[in-house]
Amino acid sequence: MITLTFHGAAGTVTGSKYLIRVNDRQVMVDCGMFQGRRSLRQKNWEPMPFVPAEIDAVILTHAHIDHMGYSPKLRKEGFSGPIYATPPTVEIVRMSLVDAAHIQEEDAEYRNRKGLTRHKVALPLFDSKDVEELHDQFEAVPFGDWVTVSKEIRFRLHIVGHVLGAACVEMILNDGHREVSILFSGDIGRYGNPLVHNPSPPLQTDYLVCESTYGGRIHEPEDPYYIFSEIINDVIKRKSILLIPAFAIGRTQQIAYLIHDLIENKRIPPIEIHIDSPMAIRSTDIYVKYADYHKVDICKLGGKKCILNGQHVHLHRKRKSSKLLNRLDGPAIIMSASGMMTGGRIMHHLINRLPKSDNTLMLAGFMAEGTLGRKIADGAKTVYIHKQPVEVRSKLVELHGLSGHADYQEILHWLEPLSNATKRVFITHGEESQSAAMAEHLKEEKGWDCHIPVLHETVEL
Repeated sequence: MITLTFHGAAGTVTGSKYLIRVNDRQVMVDCGMFQGRRSLRQKNWEPMPFVPAEIDAVILTHAHIDHMGYSPKLRKEGFSGPIYATPPTVEIVRMSLVDAAHIQEEDAEYRNRKGLTRHKVALPLFDSKDVEELHDQFEAVPFGDWVTVSKEIRFRLHIVGHVLGAACVEMILNDGHREVSILFSGDIGRYGNPLVHNPSPPLQTDYLVCESTYGGRIHEPEDPYYIFSEIINDVIKRKSILLIPAFAIGRTQQIAYLIHDLIENKRIPPIEIHIDSPMAIRSTDIYVKYADYHKVDICKLGGKKCILNGQHVHLHRKRKSSKLLNRLDGPAIIMSASGMMTGGRIMHHLINRLPKSDNTLMLAGFMAEGTLGRKIADGAKTVYIHKQPVEVRSKLVELHGLSGHADYQEILHWLEPLSNATKRVFITHGEESQSAAMAEHLKEEKGWDCHIPVLHETVEL
């Protein structure tokens, strides 16, 4: 018997966890944390509806927290098997989890000290010790190499763009009576990204689990170079601060690349760039190490002309250095994580910069429902950070052209090689309206049987 259970990213974007069961063997594809509104975040603390010790392996599509951030908790509750991912993903995940544990420990300590917790004692979901114990369970798998988990389950990874090392997962499942194939899309990247390769065409599959972050949207055909240059030139003219919340992995590097290109081509004057994210800083070393996994010329990743952290770029590793940026006068750019403004150093920058009308806040990526980023994007005039009201007086601009997620037309383009032989498609990783729209597009274009699963639903393949 072959089953698939959706323990996350069902009816919402975050918390990706798909549990494949073939007879008595189990493999989990992605192991992410829920993010966004409180009701979602609380799911990270709920009792697990599966037995971690019975899971044979975990496969990670990429290194974003909503796809891998629950891994230490899984191990803490008894999982002891391998965690497979591409080589750069393994390195980024290890680094990101150390950072995530540190942030959770700091946040718990802060809430206890300030009396901001609703519980007797605020605790982190996992701590640095949990992450350290997980370290040796990672196994790096290059694109295209078959991995046999057991005689019932084998898989291989394929390029899907999105961020460095991101993959979709092709699996072959055999219960002794029949063999079926299933493809997990992971997060599908956009075509023409200056840093990472285009998604590779998928191979024929019996079943498909497809993301739908932008299942009902088409990205506007805007020129991000032109729009970004206009934003920066306005900041320079007003001698103000441009604050950019950015994912430490992928988005920070993409924006740094774009600024470098604009300066090189004299579309903007030189401007000081402050990267206030230790994880984003360390990520540059991973780009250098894994040149085969991205499109950037290795010659452009070193020295003063490095496109990611060269001339005009100031790197802030220490907390003291980060705090000093509160005194910074413009014109200048500050980039900090997290991208959806759910934690990290960006929070103290928001407290300091949002109330000042001469500053500019630029949103350059997806903001999940319930996050601070979504509230600001939706026009909130006052937001709460650490339970304190913060007025939003800064200028708000959005740059849609940098999205790391394919829109529905790009997803349809990626799926073109698949025929009508695909038996069923499961639409996940999207807010309800986006998943419903993606299902309609796939039914119309491909004639596929599409299903939008609910959380913890099990289907037989």
